[in-house]
Amino acid sequence: MKDLPLRRGQLITTFGPGALVVSPEGETAIIGALDKWYYNIKGQQLNSLHEYEVQEPRLKSLLQVKKLFLPPDFRAGYQYQGEGNVIQQTNTDVYIPLLRFPTWHYCPKCKTLHQLPLSSRTSWYHCRECDRSVKMIQVPFVIVCRHGHISDFPWQEWVHRNEDTSCEGTMKLLSTGGTTLDSLKVECSCGKDRSLKGVMIKNKVDQHNNNRSALSIMLNDNVEKEYTCPGTKPWYGSLEEKDKCSEYPVAVLKNSINVYFPIKVSAIHIPGDRSAEIESLINLFEKRGITSSLLETHENTKGKIEFVKKICPPEINEYSDSDIERAIIYIQQGDVSSEQLSTSKSYLIEHQLRKKEFETLIEAVDHSENLKVHKEWECDEVNERDLKSLFSHVNRVTRLKETIVLTGFRRLQVGTEELSITEMREGRRLLFKNASLQENNWLPAYKVYGEGIFFRLNTDRLKLWEEKSDVKEYYEKYLKRYRKNNNYIDPNISNPRYVLLHTFSHILINELSLTCGYNAASIRERLYLDENQSGILIYTSSGDSDGTFGGLVRMGLKQNFFPIVYRALERAKWCSSDPVCTEIGMSSGQGLNKLNGAACHSCTYIPETSCELQNLSLDRSLLVHPKIGFFNIV
Repeated sequence: MKDLPLRRGQLITTFGPGALVVSPEGETAIIGALDKWYYNIKGQQLNSLHEYEVQEPRLKSLLQVKKLFLPPDFRAGYQYQGEGNVIQQTNTDVYIPLLRFPTWHYCPKCKTLHQLPLSSRTSWYHCRECDRSVKMIQVPFVIVCRHGHISDFPWQEWVHRNEDTSCEGTMKLLSTGGTTLDSLKVECSCGKDRSLKGVMIKNKVDQHNNNRSALSIMLNDNVEKEYTCPGTKPWYGSLEEKDKCSEYPVAVLKNSINVYFPIKVSAIHIPGDRSAEIESLINLFEKRGITSSLLETHENTKGKIEFVKKICPPEINEYSDSDIERAIIYIQQGDVSSEQLSTSKSYLIEHQLRKKEFETLIEAVDHSENLKVHKEWECDEVNERDLKSLFSHVNRVTRLKETIVLTGFRRLQVGTEELSITEMREGRRLLFKNASLQENNWLPAYKVYGEGIFFRLNTDRLKLWEEKSDVKEYYEKYLKRYRKNNNYIDPNISNPRYVLLHTFSHILINELSLTCGYNAASIRERLYLDENQSGILIYTSSGDSDGTFGGLVRMGLKQNFFPIVYRALERAKWCSSDPVCTEIGMSSGQGLNKLNGAACHSCTYIPETSCELQNLSLDRSLLVHPKIGFFNIV
């Protein structure tokens, strides 16, 4: 496989360890585990990683990891050869490990199936039937389970209808013409053949009324024998090491979206209770590349202070040693003490992060380089017939820094529940082959800078709206659908504002993208949905594409923001798929597991990278319906 260019941000969001990625030539590979990320082309581990370290102590404390690292960038070593001491470039020729997967391929001429090793760098292989070297084509299927395993499709077991088969005959993947799986079949030289019909059915009720995958039910001729997941983790570098897994695997296309769902935690940098001097020192340390790894090279505090003074410009002498010491402690330890963590093993990480963020964003902030918040508008007098009275605050966030951390991944189904520290530890076991090693006490992270608009709805008006009998009756129908299809029940879901705020965020993002020219994929939402919060941050952090030149912040001005709100609500009253969208949404629900009301691709959906809840829990009716709409005064 040829070199595959990936951006650092993609390695955190879309193509983390365990994800399948397709090269421009059409070959598929799986991203290797984090244990082998910082090795060069010679197989040598990098000695110093301090230049990759990300400073976000608040996240490190909450995630209980020692360090956060940027994915390595590629620097071609040949560019610096023969330069002597003029250019001293470190960490050259560092690659992200890629492994060939799926390993089964077929010959494009004779259709014979061959299994190539994970480490194969090319798809050229000697075909037994053609007796010549042929560029093989990878099979289109893999099997996955909810525990994160991914395996090759069991071709031999499937064609022989027996997972314990000992036949080692030559197999062929043949097409009889057509576009469905009915037209594909596997043939073995022993005379057995079988169609692939039905292998991708996720849930199928068997004769005993058990809900299992079609593959588990149909693979064996013996109906009493269930086929379970092989427990393979090829991103660890081996097909032989397997976990014991009792899950029912599902056959999926290798480029299907449900093969890999990253689990991420993100945090907006906040100054906290630190003084302006401490905050300035922290920013200075970041600019000079002073990380906890560098500070660890000095044993005592005095040595660390002297080291910092040598690295930083003369302006550091304007600060006292006690301020420098406090900044160093923050860089190394963060805001959350080990005593606090030890008393709360199952706390929700996102809840802890957003509680502090909300308290910060609602006030003006101007002494931090990484977060600047300007108060734009505040409701002083409530007028029941004025749309502005439904809001309590509108603030413009002219600068923010967001740190995104990959903590694990899921397969088959996306999770909308909040991540606890226990679940995060389970996720780390998927990212690392040896997660318990001390040197693996880290997670990959990525930082971006942006701008945004923060606003809060009037909490008292929300409570009055939620007490209306029509709203309660309508929302109870949604809760029944939600409870039926979700094992985890978000405590906030019991309040209609959960769906209201999320839907309002979506229609506002769509309107902003039309008004100020931003691509909808470059605008994101950050929801603060606790009972006493009811806030939304709409922001952009895509400096490489749309930039952060004030276009979004300008829309936060009072004279611009409320007209946009009016237009967004007016547009939400009608969908191009109406009356179908509204009628079906309000009667039986629509979308995945019927978790949406009047919401579809034509009116409310935004790119999934912009949405925190995967385009679920949306309903325009709660915004603008004549009887139950919160904004129906417009």
